[in-house]
Amino acid sequence: QPCAPHLQKMSGARVVRLKPQIPSHLRSKLAAPLDPAAIVTEPVRRKRLPPNMERKLREASYLKPLEDIPPGPKPFHVMRSRMGNYPIYTDIRNGGSKVVTILRKFGGDVEALQSELRAVTGKTVAAYHGRLEVNGRHHLIMTKWLHRLGF
Repeated sequence: QPCAPHLQKMSGARVVRLKPQIPSHLRSKLAAPLDPAAIVTEPVRRKRLPPNMERKLREASYLKPLEDIPPGPKPFHVMRSRMGNYPIYTDIRNGGSKVVTILRKFGGDVEALQSELRAVTGKTVAAYHGRLEVNGRHHLIMTKWLHRLGF
């Protein structure tokens, strides 16, 4: 019968099978039967994620489809620019490595606008005096959202 090459030795014309060598410190563990009560399970410790991965997981929970956001009256309003466009601008910073979408010309309840914008874009929204900033390019989805709201 064929056998693994490391478990056989050629001795003249015949093949001699060798027993696998098990180290002595492992032999006692193999000989003893496993008792399920003797096995101690340690609690699973979750590895700490890098800050960028924690932020991505947190922001993934913010995102809602546009259809799930009710289009009724809101406690905030967004005015259009002089040319009739939405006041949504894209700013490229840090030599092109950071893109920020800015919403201006709003009024009313800023916290409600900020939370709804967070649900629309799925990103953290920073509030500054007279503008809301969202990291990334979100001009298209914000325009669709404001159009659905009737602004």
